[in-house]
Amino acid sequence: MATYTVSRDNVAQSTSSDFMTFLPASGHSIQIIEISVCGMGTASAANSLGVYRSTGGTTGSSALTPTPVGRITSSIPPAASTVVDTAWVSQPTLGGLILALGCNSNGGIYRWVARPGEEILCVNADEISLRGITGTGNITVHVVFTEDPL
Repeated sequence: MATYTVSRDNVAQSTSSDFMTFLPASGHSIQIIEISVCGMGTASAANSLGVYRSTGGTTGSSALTPTPVGRITSSIPPAASTVVDTAWVSQPTLGGLILALGCNSNGGIYRWVARPGEEILCVNADEISLRGITGTGNITVHVVFTEDPL
């Protein structure tokens, strides 16, 4: 098991397009263990970011590179097999809402940390989408996840 982080800084959220979409490689699973959301605006406004199961967002046109955290052995962990898209040829279709994370545009911070056994699990090329529920303010999002071959 290796742990990775991925972040997007000071980006306007949207209720019609994903902020991030996590796509584990076939034969792999990920567990999202932490999500932090921080408002980056200069005026107070409500924002909320949803974490959803999703489908169909497999053709990404822009992606983030997850950064390995820590060491499993004496070497740096391998590059993540998970793709974290930030733009798509067509948007993923949202399924059920797993988690709603509220945040004030004017610097509000929300940090969600999974209790052991309550991590958000995604397996075998399923998808997890982060998309705005309310508001269009600029936010920074940081996600920590683990990745395992099945």
